[in-house]
Formats: sequence, C-alpha cells, structure tokens
Amino acid sequence: MARLYPILLLLCVLGGVGYLVYQYYASTQERIAILTANNAKLETAHKQTVVEFEQYRVNVKEEIDKFKKELEKQQKLNDELSSNLEKVKANNKVITQLLAENDIIKNSLADPQATEDTINEEVDLFFGAIDCVSDSKCVQPQQ
Repeated sequence: MARLYPILLLLCVLGGVGYLVYQYYASTQERIAILTANNAKLETAHKQTVVEFEQYRVNVKEEIDKFKKELEKQQKLNDELSSNLEKVKANNKVITQLLAENDIIKNSLADPQATEDTINEEVDLFFGAIDCVSDSKCVQPQQ
C-alpha cells in the first residue's frame, strides 16, 4: 500500500496539471476566436471608412472645381463690369462737355418747343436704354 500512495499522488498531480493545461488551451482558443471576430469587424469598418473617405475626397474636389469655375466666371463678370464702367465714365465726360458748351436756358428761351422736343426725345432714349439693359421690353429704336 505504501507504493500505492505515491502513484496516486503522482496521478493527482498529473491530473491537476492536465486540467490546468486544458483550461489554458480552452481560454486561449476562446480569446483567439474573439480576436479573430474583432479583427474581421475592424477590417470591414476600415474598408468602409476608406471608401467613405474616398467618396468625401472626390466630393470635396468636385466642389473645389465648381468653386474655381464660379470664381473665374465672377472674375470675368467683374472685368466686364469694369469695362462697362469705363465706357460709362467716358460717356459721362462727353455729356458733361456738351452741357458745359450748351446753354439750355438760352436755347429754351429762343425756341421753347424745339428744346422741349429735344429733351423729351433724349429722356425717352435714356429710359429706353435702361429698359434694354435691365432685360425688360426694349423699346429703344435700333440704330
């Protein structure tokens, strides 16, 4: 019997070590399964994020291109307005010179009907030009 106790003790120790090895193996396999699932989720999320970011980058690039085109269009319109402003300034100088050379009061006293007709004709041309420029019904005669 004395020989039986050490063998039983050895079997108990080996059984305990085997049980601990089994528990370690089982918990490691469980962690590996969880980590594999988490890795798959992360890879899917990463791919989705990359696709969404690429789409966002494309959208931003398109918006920047649209903005550049709009900016160029605005610059072109500004240049056109500046050119038109210079033309108007030149025309105003001509009108100022004509008004400086002509004495409206003297002319109206000399021939009131002719002066009135001339003024009314010029006012009609002036307002007709405003209507034509504002894309309204253009009633100004073609010259």
